[in-house]
Amino acid sequence: MASLKIGNDTEDMFYENLSLGLAKVLSNIPRLTNVTLEKRLPCEKAQVTAWESRHNVYLPDDMKRFYLSTDGFNFYWSYQYSPNDIRRVGHIHFPHLIQITLVRDNIDTILTVSPNTTLTVPPIIRQSNYVDMSSGHLDHLNLNSRSKIFELSTIANLAKVCLVYETPESSSPKIFLLETSSLRWQFLAESFTEYLRMSIAHLGLPYWELCFSSCGLPAWTEQLFLLLAPHLLEKNDNRRLKNIVCINENPPYNVLDPGVFRTKLSVDECDAVVRCASELHPDVQHKQLMLSNLPNSGF
Repeated sequence: MASLKIGNDTEDMFYENLSLGLAKVLSNIPRLTNVTLEKRLPCEKAQVTAWESRHNVYLPDDMKRFYLSTDGFNFYWSYQYSPNDIRRVGHIHFPHLIQITLVRDNIDTILTVSPNTTLTVPPIIRQSNYVDMSSGHLDHLNLNSRSKIFELSTIANLAKVCLVYETPESSSPKIFLLETSSLRWQFLAESFTEYLRMSIAHLGLPYWELCFSSCGLPAWTEQLFLLLAPHLLEKNDNRRLKNIVCINENPPYNVLDPGVFRTKLSVDECDAVVRCASELHPDVQHKQLMLSNLPNSGF
């Protein structure tokens, strides 16, 4: 590898600085365990050049420096729900450079012919207004046949985190969230560095990007936010007004039987309870006589 040879101490310092000391922060939170950061070799310059040539775009400078330092990023941690129930919850992941590919869905052919022979633009190619964080002004995303959209990650088949070049010549692509059901674009970050810092600020909590979507967080994820980082929601109260998403997966919580909350028993059930109690203690028998005088509507 054409990379700088560094010792373990220097390597540890690099990853600590890259993650902004997140591992130390998480180690001080109760019930958080198995905090793990995978170390990866850097990309060679030839690999970066080959990727740029293949896709006919230039990586932004910060993203290029990132991949010349480490080929991706994988940080995760677990939460202890009970002494015998520890589950991996938090995850910050950036793929290997070679795994960053073009979004193919509905975009291979930008202009298609509809049944009535008129040219239409697929719904993924549309304008989307967003606020430019650097200027505070309303801006818009204008995609066309020359635009390049690269997938960085997928969020439970609900959305894709994308690196978007409006034109191949662009030197500052932005990070957007593409909602797969509605094909709506939501602005996430001005740069790759900003997106990385946002991931760290959100502690790698699952589906944190959906905070900025129109659908909002799944209920079980919002509970983790309220438990571990409620301040992230306090600054964005309007997010709680969004629709709760039902995701077809097994979330890391136990399912309660609603029957345990039932407060009303039938007469037959009351008789069964009294019979069991009277077998254990004879003093309960006189209560059975009182219960027999109750109306059939139950308690």
